[in-house]
Amino acid sequence: MIRLLHRSIPLVALLIFLWGVAGPHPVLAQDGNQSSPVGGTTIHVVQRDETLFRIAMRYGTTVEAIAAANGISDPRYISVGQRLLIPNARLDVPGAPITHSVAPGDTLRTLAAAYQTTADRIATANFITNPARLFIGQELTINQGAAGDTDTVAPPRSLYRVQPSANVLRIALRLGVPWRALAEANGLASSGPVFAGLQLWVPGGEGSPHDLPSPLVSFTITPTPAVQGKTIALHITTERPAVLAGTFIGYPVQFVTHDGNQHEALFGVHAFTEGGVYPLALSVTAPDGAQTHLTFSVRVDEGGYGTEMISLDTQQQDLLTAQVTEPEWDLVARTMSAFTAQRYFDGLMGLPSTGAITSQFGTRRAYNGGVLSTFHSGTDFGGAPGSPVLAPAAGVVVLAEALPVRGNATIIDHGWGVLTGYWHQSEISVRVGDVVSAGQVIGAVGSTGRSTGPHLHWEMWVGGVQVDPMQWVQQTFP
Repeated sequence: MIRLLHRSIPLVALLIFLWGVAGPHPVLAQDGNQSSPVGGTTIHVVQRDETLFRIAMRYGTTVEAIAAANGISDPRYISVGQRLLIPNARLDVPGAPITHSVAPGDTLRTLAAAYQTTADRIATANFITNPARLFIGQELTINQGAAGDTDTVAPPRSLYRVQPSANVLRIALRLGVPWRALAEANGLASSGPVFAGLQLWVPGGEGSPHDLPSPLVSFTITPTPAVQGKTIALHITTERPAVLAGTFIGYPVQFVTHDGNQHEALFGVHAFTEGGVYPLALSVTAPDGAQTHLTFSVRVDEGGYGTEMISLDTQQQDLLTAQVTEPEWDLVARTMSAFTAQRYFDGLMGLPSTGAITSQFGTRRAYNGGVLSTFHSGTDFGGAPGSPVLAPAAGVVVLAEALPVRGNATIIDHGWGVLTGYWHQSEISVRVGDVVSAGQVIGAVGSTGRSTGPHLHWEMWVGGVQVDPMQWVQQTFP
């Protein structure tokens, strides 16, 4: 009897092992009973050829939720046998509804392919009557995996626009995919020609497909939706070397090009821009002079700024007159709207003062009981007179002088149309032309100019527009 039991131990161990790797199983509750997968946590053991997208579809959740629960920084990489916690698993639905923010090149067709659903389902769920009028930053509710059985559906694919004088074999070699799979995915003859401009699904492609007009290969805009008073970053890849330019709400969008076909741009959304959808107009000029004009619709949200009532004493009343404010404004606006192709800033910006923030950017302001016709164009830091003012990033000093309204003022050019200003200082420690580094002392807190007490006013312009400098403390650009 003992010998029989001893021989059965390997068999029992094998059965336990097979039960553990066979697939998903619910976590045991503390009382020893099995908890229901619905609304609880399930453990899934990754099988061969599985992706996080398919696993999310199976449990009615999202890739982001699984990645967050398991500390996965890159959802593309999971390994066979890896044990995953599946939060709020639901086996009774084909996929969890998610909110998707429309990006450049998104169409109902590409979104349906990316989320394994149908264009009709997306349109119905979001009351879309004209599919051609999607706009960047638009938020869509999409039910993932609503197209059917996710175990038999291919993962998201990329989209390729055919170039002149191409055929399926040449395209397959260029993209590094089997030519037969490429032909079958698009219903094409394996060796026949294809028309220039035709869009082909690329099986096995990484990420979500996007439908971009030629000559654009990729286009990212962050953040979306755009917000009044904030900075926007663009990164565009073109098929071949080109020169890009653009406009947005009346302001120029200036690009910096590197590696021939990689293009970066930074621009601001004015703080008084009303919420709505606005055109981003781009022009792409090829080396032979041929131009392509493109327009993208971008959603802008309001910033939710508050209000402030400022009282000035009688000695400062003259500093509100147009005779004083307008010449100074012209000087500051001209200086702060410069564009330098060299980039000095890198990573997050630091804070220019250790004092507490006493007034936020964008606050609507009225002076001495007047109307709310202006806004606070920077961030104020309180502090004792003489406290150091620090450069938040590297750059070149382009203005350092006393001004009637802004007091002792310094302006630093950080490159790429990004400039910062420092008003009301008690003293200035730098001169025009100085190259400063992040953290360097450039002046001291004071109360010069039109000021109600000692403080530092920190201002930022991007692309000729005043923007919230605190965004740059929390977000890296580009």
